[in-house]
Amino acid sequence: MFGKNWGKKLLLVAAAAVMAVGIAGCGGDKAAESKPAADNGKLLIAINSTFPPFESVKEGTSDYTGIDIDIAQYVAKKMGKTAEFTDMKFASLVPTLQSGRADMILSAISPTKERMEVVDFSIPYYFPMKAIICQKGAGYDSLDKLKGMSAGASMGTTYANDLRQAGGIDVVEMDSTPLVVQDIKNGRLAAGLFDSAQAGVFIQQNPDLEMHILNLPVVMEDTFAVALPKGSKDVEKVNEILKEMKQNGEMHKIFVKYLGEDATAQYEKLESGLDITKW
Repeated sequence: MFGKNWGKKLLLVAAAAVMAVGIAGCGGDKAAESKPAADNGKLLIAINSTFPPFESVKEGTSDYTGIDIDIAQYVAKKMGKTAEFTDMKFASLVPTLQSGRADMILSAISPTKERMEVVDFSIPYYFPMKAIICQKGAGYDSLDKLKGMSAGASMGTTYANDLRQAGGIDVVEMDSTPLVVQDIKNGRLAAGLFDSAQAGVFIQQNPDLEMHILNLPVVMEDTFAVALPKGSKDVEKVNEILKEMKQNGEMHKIFVKYLGEDATAQYEKLESGLDITKW
C-alpha cells in the first residue's frame, strides 16, 4: 500500500534521527552546565532563607519574607518579570549562579574579592554593622574578649572570616545563623558574630541573650549587594533600580517594615556618614 521504497525511507529517517540524537548528545553535559536560567517571564533568584530580617520562611507557610525578598520583588517588577526564589545553603549560592541555575543572588551576600573574581555585583544596597550575641550578662562586647573561646558564624560568610582574623578564637562555622544562636543558648558556643539587624531580631526572640554592636568601620566587603553572572548586561539596570528605590523612599519603607522606625532612623543616620555610600 505504501510502495516498495517505503521501508527504505523509514530506515533512512530512523538513521537520521539516531545521528541527530548522537550529535545533540555530544557535549550535552557541558551545554547544560553553561545554560543560562530560562527567560520565561520569571527572574530566578537564589537565596538562603535562614537570615532574618533579610530572608526567612513565614511561620506555618512555604512563603519567603524579609528585606531581600521585598527588594527582589521590586527589582523583578521593574524588569518586567516575576521573582521566583530558590532556597539553598549559603555556600551553594555562588556555584548555583555560576552554573546558570539562577539569574541573580539577592541574599545578604557581600562583594568580597574572591566572589568578584567569578561573579559581578551591583552597587551596595545595605551597609551592615556587626554585632556579637552572647548569653545575657556575659558582656562579650569586643572580639578581643572572645579569645580562647568558641564563637560561631554562618558557613561561608564574612562574619566567619572576621572571627578567624581576630585570632585566638575557636571559630565554628554552621549551616545557618539560627543554629549558631541555638548553640549560644545551650552553652556550646560562647558567642556568635552577626549582622546587627539580624542580631536585633534574634534578641527580640530570645530574651535570655544580649547583643553588642561593634564600633568597626564598614568597608565594601562588608556591604550587601546583588550578585549577577560574570559579564551580565543587567548590572547597570539593577544599579538604576536600587538608586531609584533609595530616592523614591521605597528602600526606607522596606527597612521600616522589618527593622522598625527607630532602628531604621539609626541605620540611615549611620549610612549617611559613610564614604562608600556615595554613588
